[in-house]
Amino acid sequence: MLNLRIIFFFIGILITTLGISMLVPFLFEVYNSANNIKTFISCSFFTLLVGISILIAFRTEEKKVNIKDTIVITTLSWPVLVLFSSLPFFYGTEVKDFSEAFFEATSGLTTTGASIYNNVESLSIGILIWRSMLQWIGGIGIIVFAISIIPILNTGGMKLFTQNWIEKPEELHYRPKELVKSLGFIYIFFTILIFLLLSISGLSIFDSLCHAMTTVATGGFSTHNNSVGYYNNFFTEIIIVIGMLLASLPFTLYISFLRKKYSIFNDSQVLLFLSLITIFILALAIWIHIENNLDILIALRLALFNGISVMTGTGFSTENFSNWGSFSNTLLLTMMFIGGCSGSTTGGLKIFRIQILFLIIIKELKTIRSPRSITSINYKNDYINDQVINSVMLIILCFIASIFIITSLFTYYGYDFITSISAAITSVFVVGPGLGNIIGPSESFTQLPNILKYTLSIGMIVGRLEFLTFLIILVPKFWTK
Repeated sequence: MLNLRIIFFFIGILITTLGISMLVPFLFEVYNSANNIKTFISCSFFTLLVGISILIAFRTEEKKVNIKDTIVITTLSWPVLVLFSSLPFFYGTEVKDFSEAFFEATSGLTTTGASIYNNVESLSIGILIWRSMLQWIGGIGIIVFAISIIPILNTGGMKLFTQNWIEKPEELHYRPKELVKSLGFIYIFFTILIFLLLSISGLSIFDSLCHAMTTVATGGFSTHNNSVGYYNNFFTEIIIVIGMLLASLPFTLYISFLRKKYSIFNDSQVLLFLSLITIFILALAIWIHIENNLDILIALRLALFNGISVMTGTGFSTENFSNWGSFSNTLLLTMMFIGGCSGSTTGGLKIFRIQILFLIIIKELKTIRSPRSITSINYKNDYINDQVINSVMLIILCFIASIFIITSLFTYYGYDFITSISAAITSVFVVGPGLGNIIGPSESFTQLPNILKYTLSIGMIVGRLEFLTFLIILVPKFWTK
């Protein structure tokens, strides 16, 4: 049975924490005598009031959360936090409708990086830091979800629909709290490291802080309209590239490396990810060089930064890559689709599922060739049973179905195919800007009808959780047992 008291209690904790977080941009506004001092203090007060009220109303001595409670908390917390996170955008910026504030907050917390603002440089310093903070918070949140919560849900007799992480908790010899602490330490360490390096490269303290948070979260929110292209600084680009790559690898591998001296580059998922991204970047560079008649080194620089940004789902840009031609658009859409490694802050289908899908195809081909033979799928020397195979296929099907539905809805409203499918992939795979002249890197999502903004927002939340908890709560047995 669901324990509603403890569910609301934990949600109250999250809302209260979010309300406290709003005091950070408030302090930035006070220090810079900006215009949104009242906005952030009011939003913080209201959020804290709601959060503390829930804590008081549903206070309990019980701290043990069962599997069902965890699923419901995870499913409800993201849309609830998005709702409260949108308040500063709604009251502190010139948005036309609440749908825009909701979209921006969703994009932030899900680390998507798509934005409704055409001119981010006109936003107050508090709003800018709030956008970056939301992505940073969402980044650590999804890592904890992917590495800590999912394994818990896979125990106790409930099989989850997919296995979305690299290492089993027992292999790490960590209790959940210790694992979360280690993940938090690594996440903060990367943030500080990127911040210091960006400061050395010439960025201001504020810009370094904002971009450090959005880089490690692979979020992509920038403080300038031209994103990282504003700086035209090769060293800044290299630092961010390294940061995006670090955030794209499984965070459990860093723990294994520190504790067991395990080589990160011995992992099959990492090797495939780096191999694919190298191939895509070289292909993009050659195409840009030929199609745009650019120097090969310039083409390689453009392909390196923007290609990695797209494949990691970060969303930074130094160039409007929508104008690179149809072939590059095809490559970029493919990179959006694939994404990064499991257990990271990236979006996409994930390398792990690509590997499993490839192994399934190989197995079926062997079965066709030798119908009477018994074939099995092994991943990292572990047997992959039919239940895991079915779950991976189910998740892939959900992604494809979602993309089809959203694309169809966009075409119904008269948008071209590239805009429609890139919007769908961008939201479901939490990538960032889309392709085309409407939602491309140089544009925003503000022109879209409200219904499409809400649709993409839902797509971002569901895609960020990779359908896991949503699929579970749709099973009737979940509510009857």
